[in-house]
Order: sequence, then structure tokens, then C-alpha cells
Amino acid sequence: MTSSTYAPTVTFQSLKTADRVAPGRHVLGRVDFTHEPSDPGTDAGHPVVGIQIARSVEEGFAEVWTSPRPVRAGRSGTLSYAVDGEFLFCAARIPESDDYVDATETAYTEAVELTRTLGYGRLYRVWHYISRVNEENAAGLEVYREFCVGRARALERYGMTDDMPAATVIGAHGGGIVLYFLACRAGTQVNIDNPRQVPPYHYPSRYGPKAPNFARATYLAQDGGGEQLYVSGTAGILGHRTMHPGDVEAQCRLALDNIAHVIGGRNLSVHGIGRGCTLDDLRAVKVYVRHQSDIARVERICREALSPAVDMVFLNADICRADLLVELEGIVVRDHVSNLRHTPEWEHLPAGQQPQWGDHPAYERVKATLTAAPPLVLPGEVRELRDRLAEVAAGEAHVLQIGDCAESFYESTPDHTRAKIEALDALAGRLGHHTGRGVVRIGRIGGQYAKPRSTPFEVVDGVELPAFRGHMVNAEGRSPEARKHDPVRMLWAYHFSDEVQRTLRGHRGATLHGVHPGPWSSHDALVMDYTGALVRVDEATGDRFLGSTHYPWVGERTGDPGHAHVALLGSVINPVACKIGPRSTPDGVLALCRALDPHREPGRLTFIVRMGSADIGTLLPPVVRAVRDAGHPVVWLSDPMHGNTVKLPSGIKVRHLDHLVDEALRFRDILRAHGQHPGGLHLETAAEDVTECIGGPVHGPDDVERHYTTLCDPRLNSEQAAHLVDRVFGPA
Repeated sequence: MTSSTYAPTVTFQSLKTADRVAPGRHVLGRVDFTHEPSDPGTDAGHPVVGIQIARSVEEGFAEVWTSPRPVRAGRSGTLSYAVDGEFLFCAARIPESDDYVDATETAYTEAVELTRTLGYGRLYRVWHYISRVNEENAAGLEVYREFCVGRARALERYGMTDDMPAATVIGAHGGGIVLYFLACRAGTQVNIDNPRQVPPYHYPSRYGPKAPNFARATYLAQDGGGEQLYVSGTAGILGHRTMHPGDVEAQCRLALDNIAHVIGGRNLSVHGIGRGCTLDDLRAVKVYVRHQSDIARVERICREALSPAVDMVFLNADICRADLLVELEGIVVRDHVSNLRHTPEWEHLPAGQQPQWGDHPAYERVKATLTAAPPLVLPGEVRELRDRLAEVAAGEAHVLQIGDCAESFYESTPDHTRAKIEALDALAGRLGHHTGRGVVRIGRIGGQYAKPRSTPFEVVDGVELPAFRGHMVNAEGRSPEARKHDPVRMLWAYHFSDEVQRTLRGHRGATLHGVHPGPWSSHDALVMDYTGALVRVDEATGDRFLGSTHYPWVGERTGDPGHAHVALLGSVINPVACKIGPRSTPDGVLALCRALDPHREPGRLTFIVRMGSADIGTLLPPVVRAVRDAGHPVVWLSDPMHGNTVKLPSGIKVRHLDHLVDEALRFRDILRAHGQHPGGLHLETAAEDVTECIGGPVHGPDDVERHYTTLCDPRLNSEQAAHLVDRVFGPA
């Protein structure tokens, strides 16, 4: 690792020797971490500001930024700054106050105006030290949150709402708020998110009336002058949730893992930055620990994880969330490296049913974040499911695939997931009891957040609105604003799916009599921006796999063999499925076989039949014969739901249980008549006692609205689903 020719460098020095500078270097700015605050001044020929965060001068240190070029200092309002012709260092202090909103807005406004007036408009690293950061003001608002309100007011004025650089917010022991930052004239700057974490500016509203606004890291490069990665203050957060409450060691290790991911090769390569970095590459690391008594344990973990050459200091300080115990920040400096961008082949092909959000300002950034995200499922899990499905293709087991028509973001909690697993387990046990064979349990879960629609618009309360396409795309609310396609929702889908997958994985070790290990996840591979970004390579084998789910499928609307959806699924090793509907022909189905199962591998390809009870007897037999005669050992599943949807006079969609049973029975008999194994059922069911389908405990149309909660199409309740399983696979 070598230093940049041009960028400022930082060292941590004793307060007693902070004025000593290496020959040829000029101080651009100095921050004293000491026992009392001080306003920024330029009497030394550069800004100096004091932060009250140490207990004594001996315990404190100075953070000294130097430049190889001569420095000119100045003042503007409450700001003290210095410039060297390429870079700017600026500091300000807001005195103690009962309300920081207006003062913060003023300070940020002055700072942005200064950078623009002086021509250093590229803000690339910011620090904030706020006294009483976790306390509430007189109005009951946490000090950090009121600071965010003031900052947001200023940033919104300049359109800087979701692309701020790396930043740190830490609690000082007193002295109000100290703000300092670095900016530059030119160069390449990329603000980088961590795919393991929700971007702060998209945090839920429970974290405050105005979200924090910073990137997890900022990359900066100058022509011929090397490059730097500035890592924000990083804590033990996954998604937007604090992990390991009360466990400082676990939070520290998770924070280090988060930093490793931010600066790692996958995350950097999607931004075209080049080869990745490791924790060994970090320099100038500051570690903030909430409790003085925890510093020794945190230091031991950090010393083991980081390079012996690291310049590292430890401070006793509050963190921006009251349940966070430790936070780290650092810098990587290295030579410039090459661009590594590439475009997957399916991006050149047509794709139907896609959201209209390409012009959204967050679109490219969201895609880059997802491309760098860890996979939600693992290649070993994918291969195990293929082995189980091979047993189904051989007639030795059955599949039960059930779940919501469209998953809700609000029902992706561990409690909701466990309830869905219990419903799946109960029904699978029933199926296994009837057949005497093992049952592969698969949920429409952990990613089923998007739906294709037959028309792009629908009339709601007399107003034409964009159709609701699932929480990954838009909201179900009855307003134009709610129905806008928003790519940021893909990040929410990823993090909610991650929560679901963790719960599924924790349940996978449970043993049920006559039921295969599982459960497994599945979803419609509909939104190409999401699924395409989550294709990964198994490092052990070099095989591609889809990291969003174990078992993706394509629908009849997106199953063209020459289009993007099929091309993507054809490139991965996951077991894959295709919906076969009334428009499917033997030739079209064989084209799917050639695209998705060219080597005729048992467990690779599933056909999910959804033709409607009135048409299946005519349409399915020639398809089954064509696939059988071509020698493809596919898994055949019955989806009796989608071909049997009707509307009541009120406009509510329903399904009649008798029609569903009839189609599933016809499916079973057709497969057996052709010497093929009826592999199982694909059902839309709810974990709670809904009344969306007529039959069994739902006696007629008057019962339907009693508990009708689906986001899209009607689902069976557990009693209705059990009745269907009994009729199709129970004793004759």
C-alpha cells in the first residue's frame, strides 16, 4: 500500500507533540480529542478545534491532517477552514443548546455554501461529535434525531437527499456539536452502500422524523494520485436492526465483518473500482466504545483482526443508537487499479412484466448495492434441494409448495415466518401420511414480493391507478403516490427476505416423521433487476447460482425461451420451475425443456400446471406425452388455484374449493394414465383462518368478506387446504 501523491494524510499524535510535522508536509487541519471543548480557530495557520471526549490531556490525542502543498487558512461565519489548491478542511462548533435544529441547519448551510464559493464542491468525508447524543430534548426528541432534522433541512435545500459521503456521528462528553469535513475540487468520487445494511437515508420512520444521510464508505481517486476509501462509522447492524444487544464482543465482530464487506472485492467491483481490500488494508482506525470497562475486550478483538501496522485509537464515547456499544471507522489508501465492470448476457434480452423505474435517481445505486450483497441462500442448500427433487422425479417422494400469493413486507417477521412453517409442516405431515412417501416442503416465502399483472392499470374508487405489483415494486395504497414504482423497495425486499431465510434455516434441522429436511424457499423470478443482481458464483465449483431463493420459477407471461427470465434461470444450478397454463403448447414446453434441462437431469426442472378445471383434460395430455417422449425427467406439480379464479358481483376475486379439487384430481389422473408421477401440489394458502375461497368452513359469498386480507389473489385457509390434500391423495 502506498500513499496518494495528492490526498491529505492523517496521523494520530500526542497532544503535546501535535505541532510537529514531517518535512515537506503542511497542516491542513487538526482535531484535538481532549478533556474540554474549544471553538475552531486559525491562529496556528490552519484550523484547530477541540472535542470534549477524553478525561485528560494525557488520555487525549490529536488527529492531524497534512498536505504536501502549501496551505491557506481562512474564516467564514462560524467556520474555520484551510485549502491547499485541491483539498479543503473545514471545522465548526455549535454551542450547547436545548434545541439544535436551527443551529444545525445554519451550520450545514454555511458549510455547503463555503464549498461552492471556494470551488471545493465535492464533499467526501464528514465527522460529527454531539454531546448528549442519546438524550431527549425538552420536546421529547432524541438529540441525534433533532440534529438529523436540522441537517435534512439544509441538505434538502441543495438537493443532497440520498447521496452524501461517508460520515461519523458519535457522542461527545460535552461542548455541543463539533462538525468537520473534507472536500476537494475534482477527482472520481463514489459513495458506497453496504448491501448487508439498509442505506441510512432509507431507514424506517421509527428511527426519527428525518433519516440519517450518509454512505457506508466513500471512494476517492485523483488522476495519477492514487485512491482512498473512507469507511464511515460502522456498528453491529444488519438490515436496519441492531444485532447482539448487550454483547459488545459480538457487536464488535459484526462491525468488522460489515467493514470487510464494504471494502471487499464484490462490493467494489460492482462500482467499477477494481480489486477488493481486506481489513489488513485499514489505516487510521478510530474505535468508539460506549463503556470504559469494555475497551480492553474491544481492543483485543481489533488487534487480532487488523494489521499490526494500523494506526488505531480507542475512545470512550456514546454511539448514535442507545443499544449500540461499539463503532469503528478507518481509511484505506492504495495505488489506482483498473475497472472490472461486466454485463450479464440476459441484460441484452427482452423481459416482460418489468417495473418502470429506470429513471429513478436511486436505480443504479440500488442495483449496485444488490449486486454486492451476500446471497440469501447457499449453493450447498440449492444442491441439496435438487437431490430431494430428483427423488420426486423418480416417483419416490412428493412436493408440497404453499404460501401467500404475494408476501407482505409487514409479515416477514420471525413470528409470522414460524406460523407459516407450522402450517406447511402440518399439511406436509398430512400428505406424507396419505402417500407413505417423503414430502419436500417448499414455501412461497422469502422473496415472493412481486406479482405479474394482466393489465398495467386498474380502477380504484373510480380513479385509474397503476396496478399493485407487490411490495417489491409499489404499495397497495389507493393513491398515485403509493402506486409509483420505487427501486428502493428491492433493498427492503432483500432485507426482509434475509430475515425470513434466517428463520427457515434455523428450522431446517427439525425432524418430522415422513418429511424430508427443509423447508425451502421459492419465489417467482419476476423482477430482473432483483434476481439478476443476486446471481452469484459458487467459489468452490465456479457454478452460477441464484442467491435470492432456493427454487425460482417463471410464469406463463415471462416464460418465453428466448427472453431474459428463462436465460437467467438457464444459467444457474438452482432447481427451476415453469408455470404451464392454457396457452402452453407441446412445442413451447419442449423449448423450455431444451433451454432449462438440456442434459435431462432429475430434479432440475419442474412444471407447475395451472390450466383450469374446465380445460386441463384437453390441454394437459399432449404436453405430458411430449415431455415424456423427449426423455425429460421433470417434476410435475398441480397448481389448481390460478386457473380457477372468478369475481363476485362485488368485484372481489374468489376461488371455489370444489373447482380446485376437481383440477387437482384431473391432473393426478392424467399423469398416472401416462405413466408419470403426480409430484405434488402448489397452493396459495394462508397461515391464518382467512375466508377468501368458498367451500368448507366458508359457506358462500356472504362469508367471504369476513376475513379477506390477501394482497392479491384469494388463498385457502388451513382447513380448506387439508380438505384438498385429503381428496387428492387420501384414501379413495
